[in-house]
Amino acid sequence: MSGLLMPKAEDATMSRRSDIVTALRAIVPGEGVVDATNAMRVFESDALTAYRQLPLVVVLPQTVAQVSRVLKYCHENNVKVVPRGSGTSLSGGALPLEDAVLLVMS
Repeated sequence: MSGLLMPKAEDATMSRRSDIVTALRAIVPGEGVVDATNAMRVFESDALTAYRQLPLVVVLPQTVAQVSRVLKYCHENNVKVVPRGSGTSLSGGALPLEDAVLLVMS
């Protein structure tokens, strides 16, 4: 069951990863931005674990205002966003992309 090819990451986005993480930390302070590889492992798939992909960064907003500001930043800076609920789906509907912010809404 492994025929899924994930889209190729955009080099322009990947080269700005550090700047993107810094900007997101200004919007969602504290532990609300997860960028360490080991810490992001729990977000690399939903319950359909046959397909795994680490995101660019994981954002855990606490308020509606933070969600709005993250989306605005990503839109203005041409950064993809994958919204995610609790990750219990077996459909693969919220698979992270290597060059996208995983916006966790649970």
